[in-house]
Amino acid sequence: MEQSGTVKAAVKSDVSEHAPITYTASPAIQMFSVPPADLLASRPDIHNVIAGAMVFRSPSADSGSGGAHREVLLLRRAASDSFPLKWEIPAGTADPMADRSIIEVAVRELWEETQLRARRLHRAVGMGLPQGVTEISCTGDVQDARMDAELPMSLLRLSGRTWAVVTFLTGLEDDNAEVLLREDEHVDWAWVTRDEVREGRFHTGANLDLVSEAMKMILLEGFRVMEEIHSYGHLLRNRRGYVGRPYLKEHQITLGSTGILESDNSVYRFIVKC
Repeated sequence: MEQSGTVKAAVKSDVSEHAPITYTASPAIQMFSVPPADLLASRPDIHNVIAGAMVFRSPSADSGSGGAHREVLLLRRAASDSFPLKWEIPAGTADPMADRSIIEVAVRELWEETQLRARRLHRAVGMGLPQGVTEISCTGDVQDARMDAELPMSLLRLSGRTWAVVTFLTGLEDDNAEVLLREDEHVDWAWVTRDEVREGRFHTGANLDLVSEAMKMILLEGFRVMEEIHSYGHLLRNRRGYVGRPYLKEHQITLGSTGILESDNSVYRFIVKC
């Protein structure tokens, strides 16, 4: 595994000049196409919105490991910033006066922090709390975390304020693009496996200290969802007699349950026939 990359500062003027303006979003996350200001106006309990992009690197085609070696991109925060030297996904705070949508916040932050360009935002990922569990207690700066009752987002209480955290599974325009950091915000980056996230330690033995327990749970839920997507996609590609029909420029399929599935940058509506 490639543990980390070389720190390279991105010039702010270049970031704004070449910020991505073309990307697509799944219908499954259209509830986040609204401006952050609209969400905040309807939810006085929320101080502000943080939106992030969870970017995965797939295992090699011949690994035969499914999701075992899939890796997620993490960034290490600068020592001078809050949560110093802790690891997180590319994410940032919305500007309610300027941002046109919550989805756009994640796209912008991914670009500004890594210079990676989003191609497709698939699904919003929460903390994957077990049934009956509504919130978790946290150590450190984050006091507690819970899932929102209305939207697929996490609510974190920090210094007495509640922050909405929206995390999107995100595909890139170029899977081989180089990660370029803004050294005033992050000092390192790494591709990290699920086992490393779960154990809180790199395979080298170095500690993998995340910004919060909620971040760990969101990452593990992202891995779970990606494995689910991979499994369904594999089933579709190998299903005998499968005939796809156009569905809103996507596909109508028959499987064994109902819902919307994102797989290989396509959206599928599936119906279970038991």
